[in-house]
Amino acid sequence: MSIKPRFGDEILSGSKRYELRRLVGPLVEPGDVVYLYFTRPVSAVAGRFTAGLVFIVPPENLGRLLAELGDVGIGEDDLKYVEGARYAMLIQVRNPARCRAAVRLSEIGEPPPPSYRKVAKKTADLLSALCGV
Repeated sequence: MSIKPRFGDEILSGSKRYELRRLVGPLVEPGDVVYLYFTRPVSAVAGRFTAGLVFIVPPENLGRLLAELGDVGIGEDDLKYVEGARYAMLIQVRNPARCRAAVRLSEIGEPPPPSYRKVAKKTADLLSALCGV
């Protein structure tokens, strides 16, 4: 999952407990391991988390859902990101962990994800080993 370093740091520090995405590809499912590819200037995988609850909602219904969930670290910048999307995906962050050393995707022959994408088990295993969490 591509993410601005500021938001990635919020996830890894535990202050952002949900991540909001435009629904553009396959669904993230509970239990999936989500690797965080920090965009420039980092340009590397810097951490990961396990997906907990996953909500698929039209953006106009997010306000009500977020009010029910309480303070989960979703702000105005997040909401602007999903404006105009047909659906948004709200992913609960569980067990966030920072990599011992950031992993450049070019080292393993993978391109950066445009937003998010599923990776093959072999790639996930390699990322886990290189990330060291």
